[in-house]
Amino acid sequence: MEFYASCPAAFEQALARELRALGIRRPRPLKGRVSFEGSVRDAYRVCLWSHLASRVLLVLGRFACATPSDLYQGTYDLPWHEIIRPGASIAVSAHGTNPELRNSRFSMQKAKDGIVDRMVDETGARPAVDTHAPDARIVLTIRGDRASMSLDLSGEPLFKRLSRTVLARTPQGVDILRPDYAALVLAEAGFPELCQSARGAGTEPPVLVDLACADGGVLLEAATWLTDRAPGATRTRWGFQGWAGHDRTVWRELLAEAREREQAANRRPGRIVATDPDERAVEASKRVVAAGRIACALDIIDPKADVLRRALGRNVPAGVIVADTSVMAPDVIPSALRLATDVATLAPCASMPIAWLSRPHGGLRIPGRAPSSSSTLLLGSDELQLVCFASASAEAAGTPCPGAGAGEPHAGKGSGSNRTADQKPSRAAVDVGDGKPIPLLVPESEQLARRLIKVARQRRKWARREGITCYRVYDADLPDYSAAIDLYEGTPVEADRGHKDRGLAGGGCNSLGEEHGHDGDRNKLDAVQGHASEPATERWIVVAEYAAPKTVDPELARDRMLDILAIAPRVLGVPPEHVHAKTRQRSRGGSQYGKQGASVRHGGSPQAGAASPLGNVLIREGGLSFTVNFNDYLDTGIFLDHRITRGLVREHARQARTFLNLFAYTGTATCYAADAGVEETVTVDLSNTYLDWAERNMALNGFTGSAHHFVRDDVLAWVEQQVRGHNRWDLIFCDPPTFSNSSRMGERTWDVQRDHVELLKGVVGLLEQGGVAIFSCNLRSFKPDVEALRAAGIGLEDITERTIPEDFQRNKRIHHCYLVRRL
Repeated sequence: MEFYASCPAAFEQALARELRALGIRRPRPLKGRVSFEGSVRDAYRVCLWSHLASRVLLVLGRFACATPSDLYQGTYDLPWHEIIRPGASIAVSAHGTNPELRNSRFSMQKAKDGIVDRMVDETGARPAVDTHAPDARIVLTIRGDRASMSLDLSGEPLFKRLSRTVLARTPQGVDILRPDYAALVLAEAGFPELCQSARGAGTEPPVLVDLACADGGVLLEAATWLTDRAPGATRTRWGFQGWAGHDRTVWRELLAEAREREQAANRRPGRIVATDPDERAVEASKRVVAAGRIACALDIIDPKADVLRRALGRNVPAGVIVADTSVMAPDVIPSALRLATDVATLAPCASMPIAWLSRPHGGLRIPGRAPSSSSTLLLGSDELQLVCFASASAEAAGTPCPGAGAGEPHAGKGSGSNRTADQKPSRAAVDVGDGKPIPLLVPESEQLARRLIKVARQRRKWARREGITCYRVYDADLPDYSAAIDLYEGTPVEADRGHKDRGLAGGGCNSLGEEHGHDGDRNKLDAVQGHASEPATERWIVVAEYAAPKTVDPELARDRMLDILAIAPRVLGVPPEHVHAKTRQRSRGGSQYGKQGASVRHGGSPQAGAASPLGNVLIREGGLSFTVNFNDYLDTGIFLDHRITRGLVREHARQARTFLNLFAYTGTATCYAADAGVEETVTVDLSNTYLDWAERNMALNGFTGSAHHFVRDDVLAWVEQQVRGHNRWDLIFCDPPTFSNSSRMGERTWDVQRDHVELLKGVVGLLEQGGVAIFSCNLRSFKPDVEALRAAGIGLEDITERTIPEDFQRNKRIHHCYLVRRL
């Protein structure tokens, strides 16, 4: 009988090795599948025991298929009454096309007609069609003018084997690595061979060291190998149950054998030692493996090499090292690489190969270990990279990873060096003054370290002298290291500290169009005034990488970024867990403050529909307090380059009675104006998220009550509406985004270069006699249309130079700023 096991691309070689280990003779790897011949028992064994296959299919027949009539006739000619169990429901799927059969849905329907007609002609009964949960799934594959028909013996994909308990108890926002991908990581490290060898010899099972356990997916899969549990043992519904040739006796025998094997393995349980630099990943893994009820010994430890050494103890059996950083936040990856570097040279681990799953171009270089194979994988729409590093002893001998084979090998024998396992590898490193050299992925990163040490010292003195606690330390000083590094000093706080819930203000909207208002006194919070004991301040850094041009090798750019993330916290005295990495485009337009572009399963970036609480850190500026958010958005909630501009707002507000903040973002300018003593403020923004954040900032500084209004609206439309009304303001601050195409604006789009004249006409129309507006934008190439503005009776005074702070002098085009008055 002819069968094939389907699999994702790049799994073929590993799956062929697995099938050979299951006793399958001459498995033949093809694209996306491994074909083999054998008995019903062989096919059942693959269904029950394969960790890597997606499905197992029985080839029913092949035939010429150039036209629709060929397809119908070829399908009809197969003896379906001898293939499909009487009474079984069916479903047909079709793959592939040719010039005459260009629509898979049409081909599927034509094949189904052939099957049903033959069944009716032979039995007089029409089989039921169930596209959701059929008893028998038939697969049509068209290649050129040939077609094949196969019966899916699996039913549901074999990788759908996580228990309901595991899925139900998995923390919200955690997406466990698909079991077959977890299995490939272990297979490429040679873990299955070690387990099988230990069982055959009756020796101690191998140990698994997981340096980045992520969501626990690899831990669950490793436990099935250590306990010799058949991956399909708990499944009750199979595709072969709708097959007329199903042999129940053979299947029962295989299940009994699987139970015996698992019982024997449990008498000598294996061991897993796991950790992760991300505490949230550790907690998620604990919950996942607890729900999985794994029978082997599991130690989840702190991410430190000395702790790992103690956990392993003496007389460590053979083992492998794995890591999954594919869902790890970029700012945590350097910690994982440092841990791997430290662990790779430990005596118990030097003989262990390493398999590492990551995002592409992840800077996967472990000093002392040469990559022996690399595979590019596709999981849904996510591209992943699986790299295998030979053990130190294997590298010296020029042999690959025990299980290597899924990807292309790297350099040949001797590509690393002639080191032995006991020799320390040479590596690029830099000492930043604490006596603990930092391993570098790019030797030139030493220049970055020296530059950062120098500029950090200068900035620290300047900031202390000026009483500034949040400032830019580095701004692409070295062109090859194109990133900005901002330092924040503050205290962690709960999001709702000092915030009063919003309530309806008498129902409906007032003349401003606002929907919400406040009642209460303008009372400064004790914590803000310093009447209560202040908690100790902590430090955070935000590293914003400017996207590298296409001419720069992506892997080199990623390595440089990882070196920045390793060096910066050490130089600035910031704990690794307080480092946040972001990537932004230079001068490409777009919103000035948007959500992080890519969501990941854990480690700092937000899940869809599950944003972190606003204001996870409380900072101080200009005698005021603000909440900032390092996780969810490209910007943190305060633009540090507007520090002087906010002071300018306060200065002008001292002579003003009313203040209007347009495109208000988190309302920091409103807080400055309120602190100057204005009697009334209006804060307008299109985003509910930012408007609520602005209100929190105001409440945090004690500015509450009916004199402070918060309006959620399209600013442009709102300004047009107010110009037609009677509301006017003494001082207006307007800081629009460079570009916006928000769906909440309808068909309208916003471009600051194109639309600034019309905006400023409206802004001036809202000024009281003698009033002034402060207009700012962050488009580097912005040029105001002075002639058009003058013709509209608008005067513009460029004050940009006065508003660029000391820490942004390297980048004087960070924003433009103008005073706007009526001529």
